[in-house]
Amino acid sequence: MCVVALAWQAHPRWPLILIGNRDEFHARPAAALAAWDDGSGIVAGRDLQAAGTWLGVHRPSGRIVVVTNVRGALPDPTKESRGALVVDMLRGDGRFADPAEADLDRFNAFNLFAIGDEGARLLTNRPRPAIATLAPGVHALANEPVDTPCPRAERLRAALATTVGSDADPQPLLDTLMAEDGPALFLRGDIYGTRASTLIAVGADGIARMTERRYEAGGRSIGTTALQFHIG
Repeated sequence: MCVVALAWQAHPRWPLILIGNRDEFHARPAAALAAWDDGSGIVAGRDLQAAGTWLGVHRPSGRIVVVTNVRGALPDPTKESRGALVVDMLRGDGRFADPAEADLDRFNAFNLFAIGDEGARLLTNRPRPAIATLAPGVHALANEPVDTPCPRAERLRAALATTVGSDADPQPLLDTLMAEDGPALFLRGDIYGTRASTLIAVGADGIARMTERRYEAGGRSIGTTALQFHIG
């Protein structure tokens, strides 16, 4: 399970705010948030098993992409990597740099936010392949098909909407991602749970603040990375 919320052209000082939790098996190896050393221009954490990422920023272009899986569908090992889809879209290069609806069923079930020259878009293949332009406002995704209500996603969307409506600094939203009551945002498991909480806030001046908090089994904190850089 993962949950993510996006404020697009909604906050008076931060045209883009993206927050989310990555939930995954603790045994799956991952590298911390960093600028990748492969010349790609990507800033992201890295899934060391499949060499992709769930959320990242492409510094030269300003593209930002985040993906969640969708519950209820058994993974098909013959399908393309969702993490590789994120990388191709971030770089703007590769087979899936600009996927068409017909490409989306080549991946296991997913929801995805992509922000770039085309504005903000939602891509999904559940309940059917679709690409939609997002209007300015606050949006959220989790692990449900996009036509299915999700209390977890709605809780995070409401928290981000409150920050936007009050013209508040987005940094405290990282603490909101720790919520374990009600429709829990943070999963404290020994085998499977929240591995990282991430905040991206892009100011009107093009300066991005990106913070990642990381957790090990049992929800124990194992480090924080905070970066600031110009994008686009």
